Amino acid sequence: MLIQTDARRRITLPPSLGIQPGDAIDLEILEDGRIILIPVEAVPKHQMWAWTAESKQAIVASLTDSRPSIEAKTPEQVDTISKKWADAG
Repeated sequence: MLIQTDARRRITLPPSLGIQPGDAIDLEILEDGRIILIPVEAVPKHQMWAWTAESKQAIVASLTDSRPSIEAKTPEQVDTISKKWADAG
């Protein structure tokens, strides 16, 4: 796709790219002079803790449960399982 800059060195991206006015875009200039535009989502500072490698690993680990699932098919089985959980706590 060939595009040209205007008098202020701006370019217009076609709507088919899905980039909307106000979207954040990271601009990367490669050593050979090529330019890469990467759409990004800004993360508010108060949420940055969730984006550290350690936090991501902890979140993934918390979603992994190696215990086998227990299927309750009757109300009596539900009561039995509930009592076992209540006694374990």
